[in-house]
Amino acid sequence: MAVKDQEKSKKKFGRFAKAVSEPKSKAKAAKPKARTGLVRAKPSKVAEFRRVLQLTQPEFARLVPISVRSLASLEAGAAPTEAIGRKLIELERLANSLAEVMRQETIGTWLKTPNPAFDGLKPVEVIERGEIDRLWSMIYFLRSGVPS
Repeated sequence: MAVKDQEKSKKKFGRFAKAVSEPKSKAKAAKPKARTGLVRAKPSKVAEFRRVLQLTQPEFARLVPISVRSLASLEAGAAPTEAIGRKLIELERLANSLAEVMRQETIGTWLKTPNPAFDGLKPVEVIERGEIDRLWSMIYFLRSGVPS
């Protein structure tokens, strides 16, 4: 690109043109922040969420998946890693979606009860196996009213 063209684009696009035209080493890299609103608001949010799901620490830790000791640290207010934060958000979204198709106070019992729709597995076991999409599919059919 000619020097005159660079000057015109700098005038037209301001800071954006400067960031694009600078070598990557000089451009400031924006540090992505983890979306962990579930935990950042109050340290006890994770413990509260676990209690709403009626899960023990070992059961909830297996879902995240982290050690019970790490879960205790999170419940005490430690900041989660980005991966754990994403998993907590995913579990929160799942719980909110389940609350749309069943009473919230029954979710914990449902998660721990063997279900023929999941080949006799408990929904908690389905999540542990990494097959959470099976639960999302079930929620979709329940929401839509389409028989499976």
